[in-house]
Amino acid sequence: MNSDDPLTDAIAEWQRKHRIADGDPILAVLELVRLQLQHARTHHDDAADAPPSFEDFRSTIELLDRRSKAFAQQATDLVAELRRFALHLRRINGARVLSLILLLIADVTLGALAARMLW
Repeated sequence: MNSDDPLTDAIAEWQRKHRIADGDPILAVLELVRLQLQHARTHHDDAADAPPSFEDFRSTIELLDRRSKAFAQQATDLVAELRRFALHLRRINGARVLSLILLLIADVTLGALAARMLW
């Protein structure tokens, strides 16, 4: 923990208070905010290299949110489709085993009939 940066201390305290894991996506968003604030602090004198306005930053975060929701929806659809595929595959495999058993019974029966006729 960096005691020089009060934002880092506040985030670490908030993370402990709410028991948020280190890999949680909200921490990545907070890291973006921290980078934005650090950029604003270090480049506040240079007008040509000024950080984006809060509105630009907010629109970027909102765009990220929309895209992540679309990605989550696509992932959900993919998981649902994979589950359906697995279910169909189990049904096909069940029918395949049943047809093999029926063919085996038919082969044994025909073999027995052919053996009777030949003997």
